[in-house]
Amino acid sequence: MMLSTDTKMVGGEQELENEGLFYGVTNSGRSSLRWVIRSMSLQRKKVLVPDFVCQIVVDVLLEFDIEVHFYQVREDFEFELPNELRSISAIYLVKYFGHESHAFNKLIERADTPLIIDDVFGTEAPKILAEVPWCYFNSLRKITAVADFSQLVSNTPLAALCKERLPNFSTLKYKAKSAKSQYLNASVGKESDYLSLFSNAEDLLDECSGVYEPEDRSVFLACQFSLNYRNEQKIRVENLRVAKAALDSELFIDINTNFPSFLPLSLVNRDRVRKALMGHSIFLAVHWPKIRQAPSLLCDTILSLPLDSRYTAKDIKRICGLIKKLDT
Repeated sequence: MMLSTDTKMVGGEQELENEGLFYGVTNSGRSSLRWVIRSMSLQRKKVLVPDFVCQIVVDVLLEFDIEVHFYQVREDFEFELPNELRSISAIYLVKYFGHESHAFNKLIERADTPLIIDDVFGTEAPKILAEVPWCYFNSLRKITAVADFSQLVSNTPLAALCKERLPNFSTLKYKAKSAKSQYLNASVGKESDYLSLFSNAEDLLDECSGVYEPEDRSVFLACQFSLNYRNEQKIRVENLRVAKAALDSELFIDINTNFPSFLPLSLVNRDRVRKALMGHSIFLAVHWPKIRQAPSLLCDTILSLPLDSRYTAKDIKRICGLIKKLDT
């Protein structure tokens, strides 16, 4: 039956446009990367990787006998690729702290080599115009309270596989998170209790090499995170603005992102400042230590300032004030 042009159909199941994309969820960025490698058939091929990257990324690539070649990332997260890419089967891109550099945007618009997009600090795939195979993944466990959840999006069909379960990992993580909450909010237990649990959980994950699905609690919490996304985003954006205003421009790398998780600080005396901050109960992460295969100069200077809703503008100003005082 043909409808007249002024008639709008009402009711029935909601329609959904086919975007030509493929979706998956796993327990971690490394699980998603393993799925990406299999889906893009990159085993024993050559992949171009930034020299500023997590060691786990390189280790996972080597699991598949991939020949890893490196390109240099500058202090502002810009980069230039080699002129000759004909032997390269995929380019590995990192959205550092959610930031899209000019070089990153250029590649996702007009690349002629398949792309792997690592956005472990982000929440959604960018619009990719390049007509090449690509896969994108994030890792909510890096930026939220969710213990194990990574989203994977691809314009390439994802390889059929049977995802395994790793319940001990999430059980340990949630036990650690609960112990930390009890310690911080009710002075129950010791700091070493939850730190040990976190460490044991990460050791367990390091020992595994499969593709794992997230636990049910994590799926539920990921949905809860989505419900509160706009409010969380608003607080993070404001915290980013406050941090940038409170710090001298040479003390941080300027990032432009819709969902800030960390402001990357650039400190000449990074390790000394980090240790001194611990004396004020401020524990800032290093993303990332030097990789064994191609150490980057960025690894010696970057310290990550968290911006999530656990912290108020007052907290951010206090931390930034201490950093300015200590980095002298």
